Amino acid sequence: MCAKAGLKTDLKWSELQGKPLNRLVSTLIADECAITGRASFKEEFVTCGGVALGEVSPQTLESRKYPGLFFAGEVLDIDAVTGGFNLQAAWSTAHAISEHL
Repeated sequence: MCAKAGLKTDLKWSELQGKPLNRLVSTLIADECAITGRASFKEEFVTCGGVALGEVSPQTLESRKYPGLFFAGEVLDIDAVTGGFNLQAAWSTAHAISEHL
């Protein structure tokens, strides 16, 4: 994403401020990716960590720090056991965001 935004790819998050940060956010918002399939069950895992839930509005999932920036799914600091829970969290958070755009 940094390369797509025209930024150095070795930047640390703490170094992003002002126009470079806005450029990265704009790139993230405009980017699209195609989902072409899925791996075998043994290769599917959740991501731990992410944006702290206290940093987003629980109703809209909008960033408290950067209005207009929304977080959904595993980019949030939530995870669950295998069995569809993380997929449901991704779908539910995406739906909540769509209701408030």
